[in-house]
Amino acid sequence: MFLKLIGLALSGALAAVAGPNDTLPAATKAVPADDWSVLFARKSGWTGADGIFSIPLSGYEGPDHAEGQKTLFVFSDTFIGSVDATGARKGALMVNNSLAILDGAVPDSSKIRFLWGRNDKGVAASAFIPNTPSTAGKTDTWYWLQDGFCRKGYVYDLPLIVQRNDADIEGFKFKEIGIGLLKIPLDSKGEPDLAHAEQKDTPLFHTGTKSFYFGCGILVNTKEAGAPDPDDSIYVYGRNGLYVARVLADEFEDFSKWRYWDGKGWNPDIAQSVSLGLGGPEMSVMPILTGALNGKYVMISMGIGKDLYMRIGDGPAGPFGAKLNFAKALESDSAKKIYTYNAKAHPSLSGNGDWLVSYNVNSPDWDVNLANADIYHPRFLRLRFDPATALAPFTKSPGRYPQGAMWNGSEAVITGTKSWRRLDGRKIRAQRLLHLPEAIPK
Repeated sequence: MFLKLIGLALSGALAAVAGPNDTLPAATKAVPADDWSVLFARKSGWTGADGIFSIPLSGYEGPDHAEGQKTLFVFSDTFIGSVDATGARKGALMVNNSLAILDGAVPDSSKIRFLWGRNDKGVAASAFIPNTPSTAGKTDTWYWLQDGFCRKGYVYDLPLIVQRNDADIEGFKFKEIGIGLLKIPLDSKGEPDLAHAEQKDTPLFHTGTKSFYFGCGILVNTKEAGAPDPDDSIYVYGRNGLYVARVLADEFEDFSKWRYWDGKGWNPDIAQSVSLGLGGPEMSVMPILTGALNGKYVMISMGIGKDLYMRIGDGPAGPFGAKLNFAKALESDSAKKIYTYNAKAHPSLSGNGDWLVSYNVNSPDWDVNLANADIYHPRFLRLRFDPATALAPFTKSPGRYPQGAMWNGSEAVITGTKSWRRLDGRKIRAQRLLHLPEAIPK
């Protein structure tokens, strides 16, 4: 309903990966995850945002572990207010960042809470307002929250420091001026204690002949985070190309210990950073644990445009192969001034081989966003690229199975937003892909 997306069944030249990282498994598919899209299509309070990243508060970043745990979502510019029966925003205020906490692994509106700040008059405000030496005395500065992680009782985020710039075009009247560090302790309930968050400046913003900055994606490559090949490091990715930095997890706050990929090795000088090719303004890099891409690392992103793409790498720092488009976002409309951007995966909310991917929809025209509240909230899809389990429409004896069943060639698979009962009578939740070998048509 909300997600207009083409799932591409890639064939021909897109055969199974067997060498260079420039092909996809033949059965790659992207299918709408409307249950997740609807979760963020809200009518009151928090009514839309962009820049969504998900941070598992357990610290475990891998798939199939979110059940019974909490996930922190971080957002950038956010609408607070209400949506009327026509779909228009009423009493809308925009704050520059907000949060949400989801209990469990499924997109249940009764299990998610949205958080933002209040000013001294009780009016909605950003959850975090810059308060560092570099922002002191500057007017019209704010944070856009980037990627983060949770470790040893703290949430870490590397927000982009942004300043108003009236010289630019409508919808883009801002300029990036730095990267901060937010360190947020967890309270007794295992949730972020926003009142005791610490802020710091960082050296992760480089300007010069080549300008780039870090924080648009993070890979926690530790045993505790569920990494398949841990080296106790945290990899932080940079934008305006694809840059990567590395630091031991225990030394994350000591920026003198950070090292930057210079094309040959890890260099202490950020200015020597070398791009690994196409990146994105926001992105994800994740290890693949099953199927044809087992052992590879996949970067997912998109620019301002319709194509969601991936690049397949041999490790957290690549090398990464060619751009591979796997889906098209069709919300963009030049007449209505709508554009799409910022694709990324959410591994901790995914099933192994069934990856949850989001992207953003926006308009540079304030009035367009006010008139149609359906524009400005995240969209989701599920990406599968394991030819052994890729989904195809269920066609065999459909009367014997609940609506929403799929057939992968050997067993029935149920997806959807409801619960069903297996043939043995046991109730199951159908949010993740559930395989029912006992239901194979004869």
